[in-house]
Amino acid sequence: MKQSRRGTALAAEKMAQFNAPKTIKDRFMPERKERAKPVIAKTQNQKTYLKSLQEDKLSVGKGSAGSGKTYCAAAVAANKYLLGEIDTIVLTRPYVGMGKSSGFWPGTIRDKLEPYMLPMLNTIKERIGVEKFEADFGKGIVIQPLESVRGQSFANTFLIVDEAQNLSPEEARSLVTRMAEGSQIAFCGDDKQKDIQGLSGIEYIANLVKTRKLPGCSVVEFTPADNVRSGLSRMFVEIFEEEGAIKNVK
Repeated sequence: MKQSRRGTALAAEKMAQFNAPKTIKDRFMPERKERAKPVIAKTQNQKTYLKSLQEDKLSVGKGSAGSGKTYCAAAVAANKYLLGEIDTIVLTRPYVGMGKSSGFWPGTIRDKLEPYMLPMLNTIKERIGVEKFEADFGKGIVIQPLESVRGQSFANTFLIVDEAQNLSPEEARSLVTRMAEGSQIAFCGDDKQKDIQGLSGIEYIANLVKTRKLPGCSVVEFTPADNVRSGLSRMFVEIFEEEGAIKNVK
């Protein structure tokens, strides 16, 4: 039986689609999916936090030192970047409480910020691979001073704000209004370690999310029991918590 002209045309179209050259993104997607291993929670609060980082537009991880707040945010951001769910990872933090000597270091504020971002940068590098990290650092993976972040609009971006206990409420408001379509923001910090007076930015945002029950936003509060760094770290965090001397324990 002869095939109709319409049937022949459809068959030819499907064959053309099958034989069409794949984009670089499509070509390497299986490898990227294999590399983007799931982040395994070690505590119940980490599990809740990871779910928020995967699904929400705004996540607040606040509380005890050593609980994996910034690690989880960086790991989820790396996976989303690897899978093409976002185009850019932006890391920032307030230029407060970084020690007196940092003001005398050579270079720009960005240069001075980089050493403090190394834990997050190393997490991202480990998950996406050294070669891709080196190729994309400064392009798709960016460190930005807080002042420059506040003046931009971010689309398809995962913005991680570390040490958010040193944000002012005004700075926090400015950051959340920078987020355009396809973007999300994570605030990480611990009010017990703040170096500013009055209400912090992370507490301000957390209070808004909780009291107004904002959709697509979550707050996870970590306790010393969530410390997964080491038994020694957890023991001393619990002691300092009891004595009210937790300040400056990172």
